[in-house]
Amino acid sequence: MAISETPATGPSTSERGSGRTLRELSDLITPMTIRVAVTLRIPQKISEGELTAEALAAATNSDPDVLERILLHLVSVGVLTRDDDGRFGLTRVGDQLLLEDDGFANPDFLDLNTVVGRAELSFVRLPDVARSGDIVAYSAQYGTGFWDDLGNEPSSATHFDQVMADGMQKRVQEIAESYDWGALGSVVDVGGGNGTLLAGLLRAHPGLRGTVVDRDAGPATRTFREAGLTGRAAALSGSFLEPLPPGAGGYVVSRIQSDWNDADVRTILGHCAHAAGAAGRVIVVDEFAAEEGVRTDSETDLRMLMYYGGKERTMEQVRELAADVGLSVRSLRRAADWTIMELSSARDG
Repeated sequence: MAISETPATGPSTSERGSGRTLRELSDLITPMTIRVAVTLRIPQKISEGELTAEALAAATNSDPDVLERILLHLVSVGVLTRDDDGRFGLTRVGDQLLLEDDGFANPDFLDLNTVVGRAELSFVRLPDVARSGDIVAYSAQYGTGFWDDLGNEPSSATHFDQVMADGMQKRVQEIAESYDWGALGSVVDVGGGNGTLLAGLLRAHPGLRGTVVDRDAGPATRTFREAGLTGRAAALSGSFLEPLPPGAGGYVVSRIQSDWNDADVRTILGHCAHAAGAAGRVIVVDEFAAEEGVRTDSETDLRMLMYYGGKERTMEQVRELAADVGLSVRSLRRAADWTIMELSSARDG
């Protein structure tokens, strides 16, 4: 199932902006009022029967006049309704703010009190990033890195891991079937989160054993226990910016190509290469940018830049970073809309 590298197709740049005015495209008011409403849990309060501006202000410890002005703007953009008696309600769009499993719209992602919600505010540093090229906006805004903050907020970390796992779950069967994982004997899932990918690989390949290394071993440990895989799977707390446990047949990394800067990607791949040795494999499982200069998801690309100093990379860019630490590509295989890039020591050929 080796694949060729072809650009993704999609709407042209002019088509993406079609029908929207410059004012709509540059608006900061609507995104902020939505985030403030979520932070104050306005949608939940409305669903519980607090319907007037006065009642909502009392329920959220807010200023009645300011809150009403925020709510009226949300009425004007179709998030809320307001009747002649001053009672607010949720539109179909507003209802989405109640869906706690709805990915980005989850309160943990829009709530300005959480690390993920705060990350959006780091976009005020975009002019500085544009000028310097090497400032990480989140760190500049808050004095600490995104991952460090996430590790200090268990609820946000849990939700973040679950959203990542949900995205992986959609692809895990294809990933498990598109490569001979069983031939590796054992794998280390580097930065494997709650263990969703590794659990899928172990279920599909009964002879395979594996370990997740991530900042918190707890979520993956629970996943393996619930899946009845504790005899074949383990989890270790650790950083992939530090040396990894050696001797596994394969070292799997996913999403590193976008979540980290070039120096960190080299470090991660270098630790994988060292731990794998001459006989092991380093396997990048990811979705790559279509080609140089054409981003498949420009919003995600900019978020990677602002949150972590990362970027959406092409296969060739990842190849070059791998080559810097002595790794070369052995094979490329398609797995749903992702790619499995198998790397090994360059001297292994």
